[in-house]
Amino acid sequence: MKPEPTDRCRKLLEEVSRYLDGDLTAAERRKVGQHLQRCPCCQHMADSLKHTVEACHKAGSARLPADVRSRARARIATLLASGPVPPRTA
Repeated sequence: MKPEPTDRCRKLLEEVSRYLDGDLTAAERRKVGQHLQRCPCCQHMADSLKHTVEACHKAGSARLPADVRSRARARIATLLASGPVPPRTA
């Protein structure tokens, strides 16, 4: 059975992201770290978030093949040369 988040867990959600980014004070980091040690729900969420961030970093560092970059540049140049695009209507 999956652990259910408490109200405290919901309040810590933003802090967990900052915790993983290293953007907390030492006291805040200690508080969140202690909660993660005691709370399987938040530890699972923190692990999932960490893996997601790592996957995004890896995907963002992959370089597109030269032919794809060349086609993209050509398409962008064509779009820029054609002038502004009228807004879409629903």
